[in-house]
Amino acid sequence: MECDVAVAGVGIAGAFTLRALSKKLRVVGIDKREKLGYPVECGELVPTKEEMKNLLPNLGDYSLFTLPEKYASNRTKYFEFVIPNGKSVEIDFDMLVINRDRFISEIAEGSNHKIMKRTKILGFEKDEMFGKLKLRDLEKRQEYELKARVVVGSDGANSRIAKSLGVWKYEIAAAKQYVMKGVECDEETVYMFVGSKIAPGGYAWIIPKGKGVANVGVGVRQSFLKKGDSIHRVLERFVREYPYSSRYLKGAEIIEKVGAVAPVDRPLDRTVYDNVLLAGDSASMILSHVAAGIPVSMIAGDVAGKVINGWFEGEMELEDYDRMWREKMLDAMERSYRIKELWDKISGTDERLCKYFRFISKRDMSLILRSRIPAKLRLAEPFIPLMNVVFS
Repeated sequence: MECDVAVAGVGIAGAFTLRALSKKLRVVGIDKREKLGYPVECGELVPTKEEMKNLLPNLGDYSLFTLPEKYASNRTKYFEFVIPNGKSVEIDFDMLVINRDRFISEIAEGSNHKIMKRTKILGFEKDEMFGKLKLRDLEKRQEYELKARVVVGSDGANSRIAKSLGVWKYEIAAAKQYVMKGVECDEETVYMFVGSKIAPGGYAWIIPKGKGVANVGVGVRQSFLKKGDSIHRVLERFVREYPYSSRYLKGAEIIEKVGAVAPVDRPLDRTVYDNVLLAGDSASMILSHVAAGIPVSMIAGDVAGKVINGWFEGEMELEDYDRMWREKMLDAMERSYRIKELWDKISGTDERLCKYFRFISKRDMSLILRSRIPAKLRLAEPFIPLMNVVFS
């Protein structure tokens, strides 16, 4: 079986690649799920178009973020950042809480390209002419090979394509989330909780979807977990015991559970390997300090599809993809990673973190949320080892 373009993995990046690819091409999307985008494996947040202009000032065209209302279950106006002693900072920040499964499904299937669901990628190899995908039909239990002139690896943080190319090297974090009903919080506010006791190496969240339903989860990094602890225990403590979160959840019921992984690293140095392009989580494209992957994956998929169209028309090189997405997003990703590095330096203990926050203002947090590093943090960085001793 042969095609012009194989899109390996139909999440956000894959869906937007399919959307951008020309109808003149023979395109096949491949996904192991029976229903695209389900189960939902993230908090489902997308900044509004106006916020995207602040986050990615080099993007130029923001039309991707004019989202139809049908995809949003809620719109939030504030972001409340809660530190271990319960003190919080509220920041104005407009976001949409999308129905991610519907969003992916309708974007991908609306492309009118062929999509093979319930199909698992078993292996991948490439030569100068084709990318060769070894696939298994999970319903028929049959294995076969698909050859494509161009392959887009958009198969997530555990990308089979990236691993087959030998470039899978980025740090990933684990996330576990409950969808809960009966949550009693301000539905215009997204809550983020930090601290080594409640979310080692990451953060926890309550994201209201509307009508008392919310995504409630934690993201942790394995190297920060204490021996014998697990992400399941961390989430249960957050829901049942942690005083600053459990007060919103005391009458809530779990209606769904899901786990996932996400990159929390710099993007790959290269994302084009001959006739293979990597997009989204597969290429470690992320705003790593908040693990925000939906917006950058939308952009990466759109750019990938347009570059591939240009390549088939003889007007572009596939390597242009690497240049184009970096021009639009790399600065923000690099700043985001630097914020994560600074955070790791100051957040060794909850007590120390709270002492640092005496010097971090609301304006500082507003900049940080928008992937900007406040001047005071840049100036203070050389002195952090000494300050850590003083604050111990």
